Amino acid sequence: MKTLLLVLLMAALAAAAFLAGRSMGPATSRAPGATEGGANPDNPARRLRFYQSPMHPWITSPEPGNCTICGMKLVPVYEGDAGASPAPGTVQLPPNSVSAVGIATRPVQRRPLVRTLRLAGTLDDNDARHRVLSAAVEGRIEAIHVHHPGAEVRAGAILADVYSPALLTAAREHVALANSGAVPGLLENSAVRLRQLGLTAAQVAELPKTFKPDQRTLPWMAPVDGVVVRRIAFAGQWVREGEPLFELADFSVMWVQLDAYEADLPWLKPGTEVVLSTPTLPGLLFTNRVTFIDPNLDPMTRVSRVRVEVPNPLVDGVRTLRHKAFVEGRARVESPPALVVPRSAVLNPGGIASAWVEQAPGHYENRTVRLGRATDDGFEILEGLAEGEPVVVQGGLLLDAQAQLQGGVASPSMDSTDSTGPSPAPGVAVPAWTPGTESASKALMDFLRATAAAANALASDDLAAFNQSLAPLGRAMEALRSLGTQGPPPDLPTSPPANAPDLAAARRAFHQVSTPWVPTALALRGKPGAEGLRLLKCPMTAKAFPGAPPTATWWQWQAPVRNPWFGKDMLDCGALLP
Repeated sequence: MKTLLLVLLMAALAAAAFLAGRSMGPATSRAPGATEGGANPDNPARRLRFYQSPMHPWITSPEPGNCTICGMKLVPVYEGDAGASPAPGTVQLPPNSVSAVGIATRPVQRRPLVRTLRLAGTLDDNDARHRVLSAAVEGRIEAIHVHHPGAEVRAGAILADVYSPALLTAAREHVALANSGAVPGLLENSAVRLRQLGLTAAQVAELPKTFKPDQRTLPWMAPVDGVVVRRIAFAGQWVREGEPLFELADFSVMWVQLDAYEADLPWLKPGTEVVLSTPTLPGLLFTNRVTFIDPNLDPMTRVSRVRVEVPNPLVDGVRTLRHKAFVEGRARVESPPALVVPRSAVLNPGGIASAWVEQAPGHYENRTVRLGRATDDGFEILEGLAEGEPVVVQGGLLLDAQAQLQGGVASPSMDSTDSTGPSPAPGVAVPAWTPGTESASKALMDFLRATAAAANALASDDLAAFNQSLAPLGRAMEALRSLGTQGPPPDLPTSPPANAPDLAAARRAFHQVSTPWVPTALALRGKPGAEGLRLLKCPMTAKAFPGAPPTATWWQWQAPVRNPWFGKDMLDCGALLP
């Protein structure tokens, strides 16, 4: 697959280059400072080609000026000079090649997340009204009046005739007390005993009128309305007290038990409307809302049960919905606005997810992104992209192939076999620390503000101010160390750097101290005491100091972007983390 992509891209680029060569005319512009024909006055043998940004190589101009992205001064590039090379993970294409290979972009949008969930399940009866009817007294079943499951019975309907010596004796004693005009208290006690032996209150009240001296059985009646879902008793069977005989279910309101996988659960909540259908009623849709979500997941299937209650009326003596029938549910859910990109913009969403971002016409940068929820047509972006940035939605795999052709690094989706999920932010190796006490929260806030002050000094290219900021930073870190077991984990640095001899050393030391704390600062945003805390990322830090990573993050409270990695050269270069 990779080989085929490389061959196709090489063919497309070759064709585009041929067309571009035929359509280009001779250059007519001449840069100031060059002689006739573009010669360098200091070296007449070399011609001036263009001016180029050293930090953003795709920014070129025929005249001197400043970079439109970072504000750095453009440098001249003469014939024979290679110019600045694209940064690792970037791809440059000639203008005609963009349309030839079909590259298309779309801006990152902030909009509501919409997801249509499809859930499968079954129709079940109401557990709260499910009854197992067991023998209240030992005896023999003489006759069965309900012969098959599925029969609908009403309260008071005769289920079976039972011969029980204990029950018959109690019935004769009650009738005798009633006919002899016994003390009311004795008659009431006798009635209570009969109800304990399985007779209904109505049966006991009618017993003095209906019981015959030679009667050998008594009817056993249904205590509630329901449908017989299981019949265990048979005529002639001798049963002991407590032995189950029938099982009744209430089908007047059915429970739709839907299976929701773990990825579906963040979208569902009680009250979510679900449209239901079942093969037993082709074409019929019925709608109701989620009433309960089981917090327990099945350890084997990894699903949770979602309950929707649906009325089930009788139509011509038959219930509309069938017990245990298959049901399919569809729920269209919407969440508050968030950053979203189309699905086609994300490469390898199951592993190390990445996306290509258009920095300028024909220039593309690969970004590792952290994904949130998947929508019907896209992915929620938690980190890696900012609102409005143009992401490639068509041709991303071809850009991966081109990155390999030019000797750069393709996106993680091309070569990575890691399927454990998105990688953490560059340089961050420890999780966020959550303070557990008020004193720990105060110490953390003092540290973050002291670190922001050091970053502000670097943004001003003020080495003396940075070295002076190390004293309050050291006191803040000492307060963190004094917390002991209530303080941060050992992986988070709590020792300030020494005074730096130059700005490059200062920026390297600042990076080593601050970067492990980025997850903690991210988790603190919006919390009480951290109002206004902003985290920003610079995507071009590879040349900030020796050994610098491609990207780096810092935090600040003031609104204008103040980049500590390049200071005045690129003061406003930085994207706010979402």
